[in-house]
Amino acid sequence: MKEALHFISHILGFEKLSKYESEYLHDANIRSSSYMGAIVVFLELWMLIRQTRSKILPKYQAGGDLFELFVKYTTKYWLFLLIGLGITLFCVYQRERKLSKGQFVALLTVGLACIFYTGVLKLEAFTAVSDSVTPVMAGVMNVMLVSIYLLLFVIGATIVAYALFKYLRNRRVVVLEHLAIISFTLVCLAFGVFVSYSDFWGGKEIICFLTMVLYVGCLLIYRPYISALVLGVSFMAFYHILLTYQDGLSFQDQEVVINGVAQKIISGDAVNYITFFISLTTICFAIFHGRLNEANKSRALEKSAKKDFLTGMYNYSYFTELAKETIQGLGGEVGRYVFLFLDVHNFKAFNDQRGFEAGDRFLTTIGGHVCDIFQNSLCARQADDHFVVLTVTDDLEEKLDTLNRLVHEYDEEILLAINCGAYHLNGTHEDPRMAIDRARYAAHLIKNRFQTVYAEYDKTMSEAYHKRLYVVNNIDNAVNNGWIVPFYQPVVWSDTNELCGCEALARWKDPVYGQLFPNEFIPVLEEYRLIHKLDKAIFESVCRDMRAALDAGMPVVPVSLNFSRLDFELMDAVQELENIVEKYGISRDLIHVEVTESALTDDFVKLREEINRIKDLGYSLWLDDFGSGYSSLNVLKDYQFDVVKIDMRFLSSFENSEKSRTLIDCIIKMATRINMLTLTEGVETREQADFLHNIGCGRLQGYLFGKPIPKEQFYRRIDDGELVVSGKLL
Repeated sequence: MKEALHFISHILGFEKLSKYESEYLHDANIRSSSYMGAIVVFLELWMLIRQTRSKILPKYQAGGDLFELFVKYTTKYWLFLLIGLGITLFCVYQRERKLSKGQFVALLTVGLACIFYTGVLKLEAFTAVSDSVTPVMAGVMNVMLVSIYLLLFVIGATIVAYALFKYLRNRRVVVLEHLAIISFTLVCLAFGVFVSYSDFWGGKEIICFLTMVLYVGCLLIYRPYISALVLGVSFMAFYHILLTYQDGLSFQDQEVVINGVAQKIISGDAVNYITFFISLTTICFAIFHGRLNEANKSRALEKSAKKDFLTGMYNYSYFTELAKETIQGLGGEVGRYVFLFLDVHNFKAFNDQRGFEAGDRFLTTIGGHVCDIFQNSLCARQADDHFVVLTVTDDLEEKLDTLNRLVHEYDEEILLAINCGAYHLNGTHEDPRMAIDRARYAAHLIKNRFQTVYAEYDKTMSEAYHKRLYVVNNIDNAVNNGWIVPFYQPVVWSDTNELCGCEALARWKDPVYGQLFPNEFIPVLEEYRLIHKLDKAIFESVCRDMRAALDAGMPVVPVSLNFSRLDFELMDAVQELENIVEKYGISRDLIHVEVTESALTDDFVKLREEINRIKDLGYSLWLDDFGSGYSSLNVLKDYQFDVVKIDMRFLSSFENSEKSRTLIDCIIKMATRINMLTLTEGVETREQADFLHNIGCGRLQGYLFGKPIPKEQFYRRIDDGELVVSGKLL
């Protein structure tokens, strides 16, 4: 029983609607009214032309007074033309956030015209009692006409009031919108009764009434019970009105005289009349529930466009839109506002140890803390564990300390904290995305410094930040214009110190900044996922230099090329190298591929396939930066490298640490036992070189033997005998 009552309540529309659903249905009625208003305008223009051609012009040519004829035959059409025009402009301009001066004048003019026209209508337009018109019939016609006049006045007054509110106070008055639509609905119904009742006298069908209720029922959709009530009253009232004309419709076959002609109105007419009402009411119910479903789908889409699916906060895109509007309205208060970029220290470790579901719960909780602490501020989740806030600077340090404490206390076993970068606004012209990027840059500089919570973007950061942007924006220019060049650092045999190869290291010779060093552009290009462009340019330059040396008969040594982890993701790195090697006709024996240890910890399956391709094609494969990560032994187990490059950090405490010497000795012996050759980089003293030779390290690289230098200097050192090319290169 309860379920049945709930179902009936749902069908009839008695359930409480959300604010969004109510506004959606109301806006749909606004759109429908604009369509109906436009139809009325075109219909009345057509009727005016038709009346002019069929009645006014013939009678005028027969000697009639043009003005009187015009008033007599077009008064009602001008009335409905004004109604249609007024409601059309009203509904179209309702969608505007703010009325322009032209729109305001148009609305005001048509509204005042409706009011004025109501005042000048003459009684001659009303139906008078005559031999063929009974008092009841005249009364029905005149009541309908008076209703239309009054509704015209209401519509005109509503339009004028709405125009004034929206233009002068920039306010949308929803009550006036409802009043205008309801008045228009009643006008349509009254118009249908007025015309169809008149047509019924002449033996015509009641098409106009049926058309109007069809328009109202299908286009202006209210709650089902309201629609049923409005249509029910309209149909019953009009049916009753028809009975005032010589007993009108009946469920009994009867004969009536219309214009002196006996006609039979069969009971089927009345049946069809009732059937039409039932069908139309059912359609209204269906349209209402269809629009309600559309509203819910639209709300879901709108929510996804504005809200972060996980935390329920604003998403980054919508946040920047709101931030831009907010900044533009701050005026002189803009200096008090700051963008914050919040990052969570050690969140990756939390995710790895606790799992993704726990990570999602953590982010949701922290997002709630951000919103609670920065009340009356714009807050959003940018991505991952990053949050952004536009807020005032009042009590900022205290708020950040509170947030940091809550983050730190979330898990007792994993060290969690926040770091916050801030950018103070300088004017209402600020671009939110640029401002957030600057705050993010400030946060990036204190990443993993757990004791430092807050950093402000300042002049020094600004210079570094603009250099970063320059790198990102000019990487293509650097590649195309030859600003990216390889510098070559010698690699020597440990026993003879003769040259057995070199490593190609990227340098950027820039026309604006001069010499850019790797730490100034490589991390930036990796962060922005552009590193593959640089690496491909280095591949090309190295092979081109090698081809030129071979053609000139100069000595050539193998060159090792560094592959970034992202190279395998952003391009087909192996195929790109193969294409370049074939293009310049370089032997694969002269190319050594270096892959960093850290690159092998991600996407194991794909990287394994790419590493195998390198080996299958005949390139020598080197493991770079061995010992810099936590998975070194797994890497040695899972991959077959030709050479292991020992990370230079092992030599940082070489002179004072017996442990460092022991570790290096163990690594070299282990590599030898699994058939891998060794190379140690970062060799700076003769003592280090002698030690490495004595424990069996085959190759050495470092400042002791030479810094990275341009190819011209590299070959000059060979020509001068400073570097002796070994007869054994592999």
